[in-house]
Amino acid sequence: MKEVKKRPQICLTLNCRTPEEIKAEIDQYGDACQAVEWYPETGAGLEQYSKDEFIQLLKLVKIMCRNKTFFFGFQGDEEETNRYLRLAMGVADYLVIDWKNSQAKQLIKEAHRRRTKVLLTYHELERIMTKDEISMEFVKMEGCRADMLAIISFANTEADAYAILEGSFAYNQLKGHTPFLAIAMGDEGQASRICGGDFGSVMTYACGSKATAPGQFNAHDLKRYMDKYYR
Repeated sequence: MKEVKKRPQICLTLNCRTPEEIKAEIDQYGDACQAVEWYPETGAGLEQYSKDEFIQLLKLVKIMCRNKTFFFGFQGDEEETNRYLRLAMGVADYLVIDWKNSQAKQLIKEAHRRRTKVLLTYHELERIMTKDEISMEFVKMEGCRADMLAIISFANTEADAYAILEGSFAYNQLKGHTPFLAIAMGDEGQASRICGGDFGSVMTYACGSKATAPGQFNAHDLKRYMDKYYR
């Protein structure tokens, strides 16, 4: 197998309730990452903000990111999610859109018109995806014309995690492929968060003081592991 060996960027993913919590996490962990992703916590009280107030909140978070790439996503019912995604257009650097969203293609077009890029994500947490399924899923996702793709699947064994990485590597061999990341969640998939660059991933996720997904490292620990691995 030909080695890619390009170190992925670290994205600090936050699930915070308030601007103060966001600032504290970025102050503590921001030196270890190149990007920040904010998913407002369920029940964070966003309904109290008017449209203009929410946009000002997003602009404040972007300033806190200190020239790092700012990703914004939301997890609610589809109508609520899409409302917040549209408000973030023109402010966030990237929107995080689920490929299963029935309006995904339309949202991507709207985001691009507002000069906002899109990370299109596919999560499969109920079963193990094979190498071939991973590579073919990436090919299907390309049709939405997003700027970056992500496939995240749960790994019960090291073999599961390796299949996810192998599938991403197969996609990486296609000429003109879309930049992507592939992560195997869970303790058995932790290595994928470190060595994904060997298989073509351009980014990996880390948490701050609390994990937002199974198997996550905090940003300082992940940076230390990657410093050794990509040395």
